[in-house]
Parts: sequence; structure tokens; C-alpha cells
Amino acid sequence: MMSPSKCALVLAIGLAWPATRMDVAAQEPAQPPVPEGPPPISMSLSDAVRMSLQNNLDIKIAEKTPLVRDQDIIFQDAVFDPNLGGSVNWEKNNSPSNNIFDVGQVGAIIGVKSGFWDYRAGFSDRLKYGANYSVSLDMLRFTSSSANSVFPILYQTTLDIVYNQSLLRNIGRDVNETDIVIAQNNQKVSKSQYRQQVLDALKATEDAYWELVFARQDLDVNKQALGLAEELLKLNRIKVQVGTLPPIEITQAEAEVANREQGVILAENAVSTAEDALRRVLNMPKGDAAWDKPIAPSDEPTFVERPVDLPREMEAAMSHRPDLEQARLNSSTADTRMAFDRRQLKWDLNFRAGYTLSGLGGDVQQTDPPSFLPSELQNQNFYDPLGSIRDQDFASWSAALFLNVPLGNRAAESSYAGSRLAKEQTDIQYENARLNAEVQVRNAARAIVTGKKRIEAAEKNVELQKKKVEAEQKKFENGMSTSFQVLTFQNDLITALGTKNRALVDYRKSLSGLEQAKGTLDEYLNVTVQ
Repeated sequence: MMSPSKCALVLAIGLAWPATRMDVAAQEPAQPPVPEGPPPISMSLSDAVRMSLQNNLDIKIAEKTPLVRDQDIIFQDAVFDPNLGGSVNWEKNNSPSNNIFDVGQVGAIIGVKSGFWDYRAGFSDRLKYGANYSVSLDMLRFTSSSANSVFPILYQTTLDIVYNQSLLRNIGRDVNETDIVIAQNNQKVSKSQYRQQVLDALKATEDAYWELVFARQDLDVNKQALGLAEELLKLNRIKVQVGTLPPIEITQAEAEVANREQGVILAENAVSTAEDALRRVLNMPKGDAAWDKPIAPSDEPTFVERPVDLPREMEAAMSHRPDLEQARLNSSTADTRMAFDRRQLKWDLNFRAGYTLSGLGGDVQQTDPPSFLPSELQNQNFYDPLGSIRDQDFASWSAALFLNVPLGNRAAESSYAGSRLAKEQTDIQYENARLNAEVQVRNAARAIVTGKKRIEAAEKNVELQKKKVEAEQKKFENGMSTSFQVLTFQNDLITALGTKNRALVDYRKSLSGLEQAKGTLDEYLNVTVQ
């Protein structure tokens, strides 16, 4: 039988508390217990972040949107792509003639056969400062059996160059590139939204990781508390046997052992719940072996000094937060749309200039006496009238102004009023986002300061609770205390240890919380968002 002094020595060893957690090494058996179930997966915070970015479905969805917006930009810019076209038209006709020269026998009406081939080619282009131009070439080959036709085969070519320019409503690159600028802003917004999705995933991953760390620490604390209660129960049984304690002390110790066993069960369930939460954030594939293996975090929530400079943190938030960037882009889009609608209130004045080159040729009908037409107009083809265009033999110029004055112009006024209201709305939304950002940064900064104080207070409380337990244990050894009092002080120490662990985990979460509020969590975790 163990003597009371040796029993007290065993309990004293069991109550030796280090700075951060209870040490039950003296209570462990000589041989390490055989681990139950599959071996745990060791995982660092950086491993969890990497897996989250690779597997997160929300990120995979968000990363497609900028690619779609890229196509929107191309679509809007394609309005200014040049066009090249052409056509070929053939027609053949046989119609009665009312021309006296086409009458054959007396009283008989003959038909006149005619036909043509029409070849057209054209090029048009719209310019970004409010102009458009076109160049077209038309080549016509016309045949006719009419006696009244000088050219039974006629070749005619026309080259038209037309230039149109808006002078009031739609002049300038800014108004003509409105849809392109809006598409570019929308693409930037989608990139910012993608980055926001990444930051949210990083924060959720880190929070889930530290919650699992805390759950495992809490399980360790509960297991060690159970070990201490079991040691006290053993000691009480010995003291009851030697007659130094009443039997009721065994009952009190047994009740506390049962209570702390329940705490271990609940802590084990909390660990499993935290593991599943982390697996969900990491989006581990269905059927992956990691769902059946415990996760052992390799990083500890150690205290890291983090000075807080509130003006500097605010400045960083104003330039890095995705929601503020999106609000600024939306305001810029509203400015662009309002400027376009304001221009539509103007009169519509357009300038048009044209330049035409013509050529003509054909096979002259042979007559007796011979044709009086010059010989150069006889027996020709398309080459000759094209030569006239080349040499600019027959040129024509034209210029015109077109003015359109809408009466009332209610459609344009309505559009401008709507865009002006939309601009006011985006300005209010930006101000609202800025105020939210300021409050979030202030709260996050205050959480760091508060967290540091919590850790200091928790560490001091742990030290004091340790001294209380040690003092009460000595009183119990001398018969001046009871098991109930010792167990009560042990519970106080267990609570203090849990509070300290909670404070450390919350502090680490508050560090990332400030970076999230500033929009710099990716830099904090050394993640590059592309």
C-alpha cells in the first residue's frame, strides 16, 4: 500500500502546470498507447490555404466571370471593325417594245431583249471620333437588242468615296467609346469580385484552421483534467482505506471523474465538427481518404506582437479593399454613361462629303453609214472604263450638311435624368462602402489591442490559478481541505487554461481579420491573386 506522503507526491507531480497547458507526462503509462483509427494528416496553415485555393468551388466560379467580361470588351470594340463586301447580280429581260424603230413588219410588235451583269465591291469603316467612310466600286455590263440603243453592249464603272462626320452630338472618342469604357469597367469589377472571393476563402480557411487548433487544445485540456480527477480518486480511495478520509470523499471524486469524462466526450465531438468544417472549406473531394482521417494542425497560435497604426491601416484599406474598388468603378461607369446621355441632348448636325469617279465604254452598233462615235469608244470592255477612273477623267464632288432638331427630345432627357440619378446613387453607395470599411478597420484594430490584453490577463490568471491549486493541495495533504475544494480549484484552472487558449486563437484570427478589413489578406498570407 502506498503511503499518504507518496500519494501526495504523485498528485503534486500531476499538478505541475507549464505556461500554456497542463503537463500529464507523469500520468502517462510507461508504454505509449496504441493509436486508434487511421493515422492523422499533418497540415500546416499554408497547406490549408493552398488546398483551399485549388479546390474552392466559389473561386472556380468567380474566376470565369473576368473571362466573360473580356469577350464583352471585344464585342463592343468590334463595332469599329471595317467591313468588306461584294455582290454579283445578273438579270435577263425580254419585253415588248413601243419604239417605232423596233417594229418589224407592219403592225407587228417585236420584243426587245436586254440583260446586265452588275459587279459590286465595297469597303466601309467606322472611326472612333464619330466618323465613317466607305469606298465602293460598281461595274455594270449592259446588253440590249433595241434599235434605239447606241451601245448594244455597254460597260460602265463608278467609284464612290463617301465620308460622314458628326459635328455636334457624336463627335469625339469619349462619346463613341462609351460602351467600350463601360465594358472595361465591368471587367475590372469582375476581377475585383474574384479577388474578394479569394480573400473571403482565405479568411474562412484560416478561421477554420485555428478553430480546429483550439478544439484539439481543448480536448487535451479535458483529457488532462480527467487524468487529474482520476489520480485524486485513487488517492482518496487510499486515504479512505487508511481511515484518514470519510467515504463521501470517494463519491465526490467519482462524480467529478464522470463529469470530466463527459467533457472529454464533448471535446472529441467538437474536434470532429471542426475537422469537418475545415474539410468543407478546403472542399475535399467526395470519397477522399482525408474525410476518414483526423487532421493534426502543425501550427500553434503563438503570440506575435502586432503594432497598430490606425491612420496607416485606414489608408491601406482605402486603396486595397475590393468593395471600395468596385464602388469607384461603378461610379466611373455612371460618369461615363451620364456624359454620353448629356451629349444626346444636343442637336444632330452631320457633314457628308462625296467624291465620284466614272468611266464608260462599249461596243458601238455597226451602222451604214459607219458610226459617228469616236473609235476609242468602240469594241471596249471593263479595262477601258477602269482606265478612266484611274486617270480621273470624269470626277464629281459633293458636300452636304444635315441638321436634325428633335422637338421635345423627351427620350434623351429621360435617359440623361436616369443616368444622373444613377450617378448620385453610386456616389452614395461609395460613401456607404467607405464608412463600412472605416468601421470594420477600427473594429479589427481594436480586436488586436483587446486580444493582446486578453492574453496577458489570461496568462496571469493561469499562474494565479496554479498557485491556488498548489496551496489547496497542501491544505488537503494536511487534512485542512476537502476533495470538493481541490476539484473546484482544478476546474478553475482548467477554465483559465481554456480561456487562455481561446484568447490566443482569437488573437491570431484578429490579425487576419485586420488584414481582411484592409483588403491585404493575400499579402499577409503570401498569396498572389492572378
